[in-house]
Amino acid sequence: MTADTLKATGRSGAHAPGRFRRSLAARQRGELWGFLAPAIVFFVVFFLFPLGYGVYMSTTNYTTGTFITGRAPFVGTANFEAILAEPITFRALTNTVTITVVSVAVELVLGLLLALLFARTFPGSRWLPTLILLPWLLPAVVVATVWKSLLAGDGPINDILGALGIPVQAWLANPATALPAVIVVAVWASLPYWATILGAALKQVPAEQLEAAQLDGAGAWRRLTAIVLPTIWPVVSVLVVMSVVYTLLIVDLVLVLTAGGPANSTVTLGLLSYRQAFQQFQFGQGGAYGMLLLGISILFAIAYTVMSIRREREE
Repeated sequence: MTADTLKATGRSGAHAPGRFRRSLAARQRGELWGFLAPAIVFFVVFFLFPLGYGVYMSTTNYTTGTFITGRAPFVGTANFEAILAEPITFRALTNTVTITVVSVAVELVLGLLLALLFARTFPGSRWLPTLILLPWLLPAVVVATVWKSLLAGDGPINDILGALGIPVQAWLANPATALPAVIVVAVWASLPYWATILGAALKQVPAEQLEAAQLDGAGAWRRLTAIVLPTIWPVVSVLVVMSVVYTLLIVDLVLVLTAGGPANSTVTLGLLSYRQAFQQFQFGQGGAYGMLLLGISILFAIAYTVMSIRREREE
């Protein structure tokens, strides 16, 4: 073999590992994008596009005629000015915030109590957590329909209260009791989810820490606040965020229970968006209500992020 041949072979051999590394890196990038592509397409099609189209609708005079002509005149902030000029909007905003805050707070407390109860061993402790999941598995329309019959003036709840000598009334027809009744139904429907997730989170609490704290004389409340809650706090915070967003958008439950009545005492922003879009066919104003809900959700997300950052710094 000549010297020139050896030199050529040496040069090609020296470049081979580099080419192999580049081809391997390219193949890994291709695999990465292959896995990411479906998620990106799903995100764009089912999140970014509807969100962008909702923003577009809220700034146009989008009506049923738009489906025929394909034209929706741009009106800027006119839809927002129109809905903010309606007194019912602020009533709906108050009801939405009330339902969300009260429901999530009650669900957190009762869900944690149920989770702590199911963490103990007692007759039925194995199958009862599974049984209470049934209300959460039911569609919201079914839940609302059942509770509407239960809370009716001649319903079973009033029959029981009357037998006990307690005054009865049509709970969903009275403006003073309709909103609390909606909150009770919302809590009942979501409570099993809270209890199940928090019950799973409690299993991650180190048993040896609880035993050591008990030996040191720490009571149940002290163990709960010093060990249990800090350990499961990440799960609690995620549950709070998900529940707030879900409850802010509540429509079907209120629509079936009260349709926003009586006298708009239970109307919510989500229900107003539904009315404008699918009953009045003013899709632009319906989109404006949707953007108002989005703004509230963003404000909550910002507040939650700030509090989480402060908590991490304190820890």
